[in-house]
Amino acid sequence: MLIFNTVIVKKYIKTILLTLILVGYLFVSPAKAIEPTFSLYPAGGVVTNKDNGFTVDVMVDSAGEELISARFVITYDPAYIKLKKAEKNNAMFAQWPEDETSIDNTNGVVMLTGFSQSGTDTLYTTKGDPEVMARLSFEVVQLGKTSLDWEFSGSDDSFKSVMLTDGSPPINVLKTKPVSATFTIEKEIVNTAIPWNRYVLIGGMVFILFGAFMMFSRPKGFGKKGTVVIYEEE
Repeated sequence: MLIFNTVIVKKYIKTILLTLILVGYLFVSPAKAIEPTFSLYPAGGVVTNKDNGFTVDVMVDSAGEELISARFVITYDPAYIKLKKAEKNNAMFAQWPEDETSIDNTNGVVMLTGFSQSGTDTLYTTKGDPEVMARLSFEVVQLGKTSLDWEFSGSDDSFKSVMLTDGSPPINVLKTKPVSATFTIEKEIVNTAIPWNRYVLIGGMVFILFGAFMMFSRPKGFGKKGTVVIYEEE
């Protein structure tokens, strides 16, 4: 009986060890490399209030690369939207050259460049999730469907999106064109129904009146006072 149990235990131990090794391999084995890239957040959607416009964040993911510079160039249709302002993340790079910064609402182009000096400044690398490089605030000109697209060539050309690492010359690690974002601008949605907070208010008043009625009309035999609790959803 003891021998039989020992055999079973050894069998299960072997299975458990193999499982642990497999799980450990899956967690320790290197993941497939991710390319450095830009992205837009949100990546598209529906704008339902043209008077308020909308905001889009330009995200950076260096995929572990140390960048001395990053430049994005985004085009848009000025017949549908115009850029009100572009706010940069000053902590990301040491310098933001003015000669490589542009907002052109005539041709529909926005360009922003961050730069850090190798050997002097701290080079940028993404730690964890993609980070915001800039926030673009647009105003709506007319209703319809419009897109934000990337100017990209794969090389460090003027007015093209790039991510550069240190080298002589600097090396562009942005090898794939980032994904565009499409927005549909619709008429403002007007809700003609009674807002939910009014329902809560009306319901609360009903409970209060009902509680008051019960308090003043209950028989004298009830020696304990009751409490009416009203829950309101914010």
